[in-house]
Amino acid sequence: MLPHASQAAHVDSVPPPASKRATLKECGECTLCCKVYDIPDLEKKAGKTCHHTRPEGGCGVWGLHPNICQEFKCLWLKHDDMNGIWRPDHAGFVLRLEPNGTTLAVDVDHDRPDAWRQPHYYDQLKIWSEVMPKNEGLVLVYAPEGVYVITPTEDLFLKAPKRGDILETGMEDSLFGRRPFARIIPANQARKDRSQLVKRRA
Repeated sequence: MLPHASQAAHVDSVPPPASKRATLKECGECTLCCKVYDIPDLEKKAGKTCHHTRPEGGCGVWGLHPNICQEFKCLWLKHDDMNGIWRPDHAGFVLRLEPNGTTLAVDVDHDRPDAWRQPHYYDQLKIWSEVMPKNEGLVLVYAPEGVYVITPTEDLFLKAPKRGDILETGMEDSLFGRRPFARIIPANQARKDRSQLVKRRA
């Protein structure tokens, strides 16, 4: 997924704090992570359910499934203070943290593209997004049509980025005061900018 260019400090409030590791939660019938992600080892594309998924739930090749699957745990599993409405198959999306540790990603079920907009989910996403103006984190919704940068005041839509693109976010002055912004820097432009920076330093 995308890195973002804003400077970010670790934020314990995105998502809910993990004071205790969940010990009793199980995936059960939920297999949404087997649908919303690309699995290169299986040549599976996001939006299509993995053919190893069992109708009753679980993986038909458990123990032999790809490392990317073995290493993944959604935030609902990790946080015992997230109740059942946040289980991905109930919510219609999977929550995870991106590698930077401060970006909360909401990966939407392609067959339920507006599930994240339901008030009990959307209101909480807005609360979590309050870290964005302070440059302390981001909330990103990866929907079939593109990516939404959720901010306390507005949601910024960007077309689906390509691999290697950079997401730049922050606050900027406008005629109406300080407002959030988000833009995609194409991978080739990012490489060019880095090359020019190295030349200037040399």
